[in-house]
Amino acid sequence: MQICAVAGEVSGDQILAPILSRVSESVSAVYSGVAGPQMIEAGTYPLFLMDRLSVMGMMEVLPRLPELLSIRRQMKHYVSTSRPTALITCDAPDFNLPLCAHAKSQGIPAIHVVSPSVWAWRRNRIPKIAKQVDLLLCLFPFEPELYAGSGLRCQFIGHPLAAQIEFNPDHAESRTTLNLPLTGPLLGILPGSRESEVKRLLPLFLDAFDLLISETPDLLGVIPAATDDLYMLIQSMVGERSIYVVRGQSRQVMDAATALLLASGTAALEAVLTGRPTVAAYLMNPWTYWVVKGQLQTEFVTVPNFLAKHALIPEFIQGDASAHSIVDAMTPMLKEGPTAHFLMEARKIHDSLGGDVTDHAAEAIMEYLL
Repeated sequence: MQICAVAGEVSGDQILAPILSRVSESVSAVYSGVAGPQMIEAGTYPLFLMDRLSVMGMMEVLPRLPELLSIRRQMKHYVSTSRPTALITCDAPDFNLPLCAHAKSQGIPAIHVVSPSVWAWRRNRIPKIAKQVDLLLCLFPFEPELYAGSGLRCQFIGHPLAAQIEFNPDHAESRTTLNLPLTGPLLGILPGSRESEVKRLLPLFLDAFDLLISETPDLLGVIPAATDDLYMLIQSMVGERSIYVVRGQSRQVMDAATALLLASGTAALEAVLTGRPTVAAYLMNPWTYWVVKGQLQTEFVTVPNFLAKHALIPEFIQGDASAHSIVDAMTPMLKEGPTAHFLMEARKIHDSLGGDVTDHAAEAIMEYLL
């Protein structure tokens, strides 16, 4: 069985790699496509490296658009000429869904893992997505209902993070691993995994840290850097502040922290699944924000708040994101830790997303293809 597989983000690489490995346990499969390090380790031959697709934001993508369109044209040609048994894509819907539509038009089953965020914005995309994809595997339990009546075969498989993350772990083990003090307040700061995000968000987060430390002199910070280049950049921006910068290990940083300040996105869900009180904030290009804001269809931007149906974690987006608003929300978290209500709601979310995601996904794929 020859399968073309495409992931455009780190999260997609992490989700798709074990699924492909599990499929290989049932059938003899050869994989090729756009792959990250984990997919390559799982046996995927990289026609293109995933890093070439990793870009976020409407305005930010414009300089890269010719390259991205070229890669997609080449991938369409590859699908047409190699005639794989199936195309399996994950994340990066703007790149992947048109590729799925092309495969489907060629009579090649198109399977997409991770629904676009139609719950949050541009819900009018659903009929188009239904025409582009044969099988959609969703990470959240509310998503299949959104596609009801569209004719698209849609299945909830659970979220891989819930299977990977221990709820409310002890701080000490991770602090020891990271060579951090075992006692005292520790703020985990996660400004994103892209240089553009770090440059935009970290100055705001550092301003908030400076205000917090004026009230809590023994406060320490820790920032995980996703790459060596970001490590050097973050070190230069942190300066003489009492903030540790570590290479990778974002999960350990979350476990070790008293509270978390992070970029709105997948990290916010990870934080809540870990049971750590969290403040989420995000800044984006003003034009990108103007377009996105006009199409938002939900009160909340962060997934945990949408799942909880209320503001479980404070979220500050664009104009609402200021050092003072962050400090006002963060101060009680650092002094008192998580409330009983927060832990109860976070545990509910953890339980609702659990299960063997890899098994569920592989079974759904095999059932569709065989």
